[in-house]
Amino acid sequence: MSTQDNSLAENYYQQAIEQWKSRDQKQALQFFKKAVRAKPSNAHYWYALAGTYHIQNKFRAARFCFEKSLNLNPNQDEIKIFLCEICYLLTDYKSVAYYAGQVDLSKIQNLEILYKVACSFKELGQLEKTGQVCSQILSLDDNFWQAKLLAAEILRIKGYSGEAKVLVLELIDQQPTVGKFWNELGINEVDLAHEDEALSAFSKAEQYVSGPEKLIIGSNYLFEFSSGLRTAKDILDAHLLWNKKYCKDQGGSFQSSKFNYLKSNDKKNIAYLSGDFKTHSVSYFIEGILENHSRDAFNIILLSNTQEDEKTKKFKELADIWIDLKLTNFETAAQIVKRLNIDILIELSGHTNGNKLNLLSSRLAPVQATYLGYFATTGLSTIDYWITDNVVHPAHTVELATETIFRLPRCYLAYTPPPQSPSIAESPVIKNGYITFGSFVASRKISDYSILLWSSILSEIPNSQLLIKNRSCVSPLYRSELIEKFSLCGISSQRINFNEAKLNLEDHLALYNKVDIALDTYPASGCTTTVEALWMGVPVLTRLGELMVSRNSASLLHALNLQNWIAETDEEYIDKGIKFTQSIEQLALLRQGMRERFMQSELYDSRGLTLHLEDFYLKALQEKLSANKEVRF
Repeated sequence: MSTQDNSLAENYYQQAIEQWKSRDQKQALQFFKKAVRAKPSNAHYWYALAGTYHIQNKFRAARFCFEKSLNLNPNQDEIKIFLCEICYLLTDYKSVAYYAGQVDLSKIQNLEILYKVACSFKELGQLEKTGQVCSQILSLDDNFWQAKLLAAEILRIKGYSGEAKVLVLELIDQQPTVGKFWNELGINEVDLAHEDEALSAFSKAEQYVSGPEKLIIGSNYLFEFSSGLRTAKDILDAHLLWNKKYCKDQGGSFQSSKFNYLKSNDKKNIAYLSGDFKTHSVSYFIEGILENHSRDAFNIILLSNTQEDEKTKKFKELADIWIDLKLTNFETAAQIVKRLNIDILIELSGHTNGNKLNLLSSRLAPVQATYLGYFATTGLSTIDYWITDNVVHPAHTVELATETIFRLPRCYLAYTPPPQSPSIAESPVIKNGYITFGSFVASRKISDYSILLWSSILSEIPNSQLLIKNRSCVSPLYRSELIEKFSLCGISSQRINFNEAKLNLEDHLALYNKVDIALDTYPASGCTTTVEALWMGVPVLTRLGELMVSRNSASLLHALNLQNWIAETDEEYIDKGIKFTQSIEQLALLRQGMRERFMQSELYDSRGLTLHLEDFYLKALQEKLSANKEVRF
């Protein structure tokens, strides 16, 4: 480049500086652009242009220019720090982590940027790094509450709910009107199986938040409320109230003129909406359905509200259309979905974490249904069907719902086991000389009711042991609380064993080889853990209730023709728990043949389940377009 060009570029740059000093950012931007065009090899010109874009919140342009400057001069740590902030605002968390790794974080004093780095590590599942950055922030300013709240959340995710609760209570003591604190307290109380305390915390949280946060906290409340011993009417009323407060059934009535229908011989558009297209319990039940859908008859659309991981790639491959709704607001998401001309929309989350249930308060498809991910009504009149089966919802069910309950003519679930499943070992009682009961369900399900039932069984079987495994088992506070409850029931701590959750699924499944009999929880029964136990040869004893929340395990046991492992009363549960330990030979034979029994059952038949679902989808659509209210077979 000639001296004249250099002079011209510098002249543009100086004019930009003058415009900047006079606060004319628009003109400054134009002169910075001219300087870059005149001398594109000058890193400083790119830096100045990037800074101008950054000030104007034009983050994509700022990132491009900062990266140009960095390529020309890699020794610019201040740019790497800027890029951490910009990439966070662009939700590119991997790039935040990359640039954070290029600098010495311990020398950064900007707490806001450090917090964004910590949040990015959390989004990527790098919990140790998240905690380290939070500690650094709090060492600089112990009053930076966002970092303290994030640190508490990380503790909880790692299983230390009791310890996290202490941190959250400190925050509440300092600022009692911050809804985020109360919501986090509620989630910790859920993990500790403190039902009343959790509901109280969520109610407090609702008072102090607004907008979309209210919907999330309201769903948190419903999830915990519906997991307890409630009447069908109480559960329905609570969901109707949520709908009235937050959704109001916008545009809920069905009008055929609102939809662009395909001809009867064309493919139908089926959409599944979920926050769990990742390594999650729901994924092991929906994967087989997506793999077996007829691609000649259906286009498969996946509407994702998922914090993605490695398994998400699998779901993207199974989708004809993949739509990421994670960062979209209600209005934008609704517009996106409406443009897809969906015929059948199936939501898979209910009121669980990551749901976008409020989307279905608008009529986005002729047929809308809820399936798989939740155990109660959604409360939305705009959802037409709740897909279950005859065990979960027998003909005489007392369950109440805003949806029409549709019962599939078979078990409503089918499980896709991991390819590298461990083999089934012999019954551990043969080697140990004593019975080992087990419960691998989430800590929230281990209610006081369950502990009373289990203690009654343990007290009648000398030397028997109970193995409890869940995420919270790493917490000394959680373990001591459980031990105290068992002690009050006369069961020594020496008979209660704990094992923390395994990150590796194969290791998790292998732990079932240490269990003779799995004891299901009540009133919230297992589901995924029940399937896993059966897959690994471990029979599951369940206590049947009236509502779906207490009947999932029963449906799974019916599918394997193990109805004798279902108890209808507390007394029957305890009696069977004792009886089944009295014949070690029968236990061993059952275990030995369980994998084959499973593979010959409906639980392993994703193709058969998919055919039934597809038949239902088409008939439901035909009925809806014919203005009939429900499917009739």
